[in-house]
Amino acid sequence: MTTSNLPMFNHDDDEAIAAAFHAAGHRMTSQRKALLDVLRAEARFVDAETIHQHAKQQGQNLSIATVYRTLALFKDMQLIDGRMVGENQDREEYRFRFQHETYTLTCKRCGAVVPVESDIVDAFREEVAQTLGVTVLTAHSCFVGYCAHCVTAMEQGAAARLDQRDGDD
Repeated sequence: MTTSNLPMFNHDDDEAIAAAFHAAGHRMTSQRKALLDVLRAEARFVDAETIHQHAKQQGQNLSIATVYRTLALFKDMQLIDGRMVGENQDREEYRFRFQHETYTLTCKRCGAVVPVESDIVDAFREEVAQTLGVTVLTAHSCFVGYCAHCVTAMEQGAAARLDQRDGDD
């Protein structure tokens, strides 16, 4: 088997989440529910500080330490995924485990977020598993590059510089 048997949840799967808490021997507190609601509303990877800020905007009085402890619990319960980001992979971002994986490319030039078809990533995950003979439980893909608009703009800029240089001869 090459793919994960970890639980995945639908966006509005309150019963499954309640069952996960019960099975793990934990209570669903108002703070935990608030943080889960923030994560479910985001539908993308976000850092703990952003989660903390959004919870405060919703009227929750949580410390950042409580947010980190709760995120660790959610990871242990497999309610959320975490991924390391940053140039040195020194920061973690979190996302609720939705039924359907989503991947994006972030444009370095304009900041646009471009959807990446999950089939591409899933095929790569399968290839890694088959090639290396391993079982892939989870995978985190971070695509950084240039969106189609910026690629076109950069190509046009390069062509214009070549035309200008050719005209100088």
